[in-house]
Amino acid sequence: MFKVKKVMLKSGFFFIALFLITGVFLFSQEYTIGPGDLISINFWQQPDLNSIVKVRLDGRISLPVIGEIMAVGLTTSDLSRKIVENISFYNKNISQSTVVIMEYNSRKVFVQGQVNQPGKYSFEFIPDLWEVIREAGGPTEAADLSAVKIIRGGEESGKTIMVNLAKMLEKGDLSKLPPLKIGDTIEIPRSIMSYGAEGIAPGYTGRNIYYIYGQVLRPGVFALEEKLDILDAIVLAGGPTSAANLKDVKVLIKGAVYSSVVKVDIEKYSSSGRPSRLEIHSEDTIIIPERKSSFLSRLWGFGRDIVPLSTAIIGLYLLVDRLSE
Repeated sequence: MFKVKKVMLKSGFFFIALFLITGVFLFSQEYTIGPGDLISINFWQQPDLNSIVKVRLDGRISLPVIGEIMAVGLTTSDLSRKIVENISFYNKNISQSTVVIMEYNSRKVFVQGQVNQPGKYSFEFIPDLWEVIREAGGPTEAADLSAVKIIRGGEESGKTIMVNLAKMLEKGDLSKLPPLKIGDTIEIPRSIMSYGAEGIAPGYTGRNIYYIYGQVLRPGVFALEEKLDILDAIVLAGGPTSAANLKDVKVLIKGAVYSSVVKVDIEKYSSSGRPSRLEIHSEDTIIIPERKSSFLSRLWGFGRDIVPLSTAIIGLYLLVDRLSE
């Protein structure tokens, strides 16, 4: 009986610790107000005091009755409590205020170069590089995704990071993308192959598009047709290459705030028809990774490469030996 209680006590401590750690993590993720943010402040007990204010560069906002108040560095709940504390000196009937961020202008990045909608983009939490490029309308037909440049802002101003995004998309692994920081500038250069080329389609001006990268014959940006199936989308991109891993295809579905990832076994999908129809939506990204080669195929490739080299070395040895006679 004592042992059972001891185990239960340990389990209780474990769950309490897990709850506290989770709570700390969630709290640390809460947005803090920054300069340039647009804030809505409402008092349901006295609506005539409701205000929409922009946080100034000095971090302050100006409100009726209260006057100046520091907002930068506070969460919305912190600012709400601070406002109520200050306004209670003038009106004790006001016990609640609601603070809502309308524009996250303090957390912005800049996108320039070969994207369909270059400019400034603000986020509550800055997403990864590919998500920001998609937010900017996606790359144009002339974009060179193998030489994407991240120019740091803020404390690291001027520091440059080169990213071979094309290679990461081809492998279907975006986990190693360098994280973006506030004030960064993303620059997508023009492909050398596109200069002076004929037949290059103009960049899409709308957002009714989808992307497909990896092991297809014609990776890139495509106009989205109505009710386009994933198989049709792959066919429009020229079909899979011989190295394509069709059992682990990923579809990045763009959401209002965050993207979700769906894994699809195309071989099973095409044979069983399950799900009955997987439609591609606006700004979705299809990634077809490369099939991993087996040990025997790698050994064969190594042998295939080493034979010509060894033959050349033997030939060179015989030539030197003959000349020395």
